[in-house]
Amino acid sequence: MKYIEFLLALDLLAKYYPKYHSHELLLLADDIWKWINNELPEDSSALLYLKTYFSSPADAFRALWREIQLLAGPFVNLN
Repeated sequence: MKYIEFLLALDLLAKYYPKYHSHELLLLADDIWKWINNELPEDSSALLYLKTYFSSPADAFRALWREIQLLAGPFVNLN
């Protein structure tokens, strides 16, 4: 169920949030996904940044999910 909520939140942001596709959250999500799949080189600045602020890929994903929920929240219940 969480995956569907995640997709719905991303869909809402794509429809209503200006310049969503160039947002830094998407860049962060891409780096987190690469971290989860061990696709980042050990000397990459992205990996260093992620390890500095998050203790694990799961923590990073949870923080990203909270931010996406906060951004999508106002668009969920439009009047």
